[in-house]
Amino acid sequence: MAIAVEMPKMSDTMEEGVLVSWLAEEGDAVSAGDVIAQVETDKATMDLEVYDDGVLLKKVVAEGASVPIGGLIAVLGSEGESADDVLAQYAGGGASAPADAPTESATEPAPTSKVSGDGAAAEPQEAIAVHPNGDVKASPLARKMAQDAGLDIATVIGTGPDGRVVKRDIQAALGGVAPTIAATAMPRPAPMPAPVFSGAEFESVPLSQMRKTIARRLAESKFTAPHFYLTIEVDMENAVSARKSINEIGEARGDSKVSFNDLITKACAMALKMHPAVNSSWMEAEGAIHRHNRVNVAVAVAIDEGLVTPVIRDADLKTITQIAAETKDLAGRARERKLDPSDWEGSTFTTSNLGMFGIEEFTAIINPPNACILAIGSIIDVPVVKDGAVVPGKRMRVTLSCDHRVVDGATGSAFLGDVKRFLEDPVRMVV
Repeated sequence: MAIAVEMPKMSDTMEEGVLVSWLAEEGDAVSAGDVIAQVETDKATMDLEVYDDGVLLKKVVAEGASVPIGGLIAVLGSEGESADDVLAQYAGGGASAPADAPTESATEPAPTSKVSGDGAAAEPQEAIAVHPNGDVKASPLARKMAQDAGLDIATVIGTGPDGRVVKRDIQAALGGVAPTIAATAMPRPAPMPAPVFSGAEFESVPLSQMRKTIARRLAESKFTAPHFYLTIEVDMENAVSARKSINEIGEARGDSKVSFNDLITKACAMALKMHPAVNSSWMEAEGAIHRHNRVNVAVAVAIDEGLVTPVIRDADLKTITQIAAETKDLAGRARERKLDPSDWEGSTFTTSNLGMFGIEEFTAIINPPNACILAIGSIIDVPVVKDGAVVPGKRMRVTLSCDHRVVDGATGSAFLGDVKRFLEDPVRMVV
């Protein structure tokens, strides 16, 4: 009996997948667990396995086609068996293009042409020179001379005051003696042809599954969760010193190099344990708020297609060097599109850092179902007053975006205050 191979749900936010490439051909014998294709989800490119033994009777979708969850991808069966019964069951649903249909990677822009009155395309017409001043300025005599001669005065370059077309200009245009310009007049430069853009007006870039999901989820977050923002400035002088010492010790032990982001992840994790209301999620369907018992901090990582948010689980229980090693591994696999679904699911809080790009302060959109996200700016050198004297200082601004359905202003402020205290006295995070 022929068996349908459907598009599986490969992530918690996936709605459809794109079949990137086939790894098996029609007529090939396959066994349960064999990978027959690769599928791009909203998070990563993943292997598509079959769960039954048989022969690949029919590849239903073409490479590059998008398929909704549950849509038909292929048909398995016994050698010589027909796939028609399965195809009939899925008729009208599943693939967006048959496997043997050609796919176009780019579309040539259609040539622009004028249309005649009877609807036929007319031959392109040669443009005429236009007077550089738009509305033609001309003396009455010059206008009459041009009219009598059947000359379009707009094609005549005027040498009179302010470009005015005068008698001598009409004479010159009709083939007479070139106009004589008074010695005190400045010669008018020849008009420069207007630059003409010869390329396509735009390039149409198809949406990847990741970009579609980012657009959908963040639009839902921004327009359903009432955001408010809290910004605080952190003295990072001690954090700078602590990071240097940690890395000196870690280098001798072969530990991963600790970044400022790793310090911030640890500070947030410890503060989240102290403020469970921030470590929460709004659950609309249940009519409840989930206050999470585990602290799982997602760290936004930029890749070509957008952002992914791999999760540091139980970050409050891990050392700073453990967080550094795990973050490095997850970020590397994210950029290679090799994350597993378990790597990005289950976050309770998110951080987003643009400090490495020189951004001093910004606000971030909450990553649902989290109640908050922390936007991290750069560490900048500023003059500060200490003990009545102006001295060099290092400051960083962070902004907490809060879902007001879950977190109130006082709660968010208290959380930020503890994040600030941990970063300004890093010893509190290692004892």
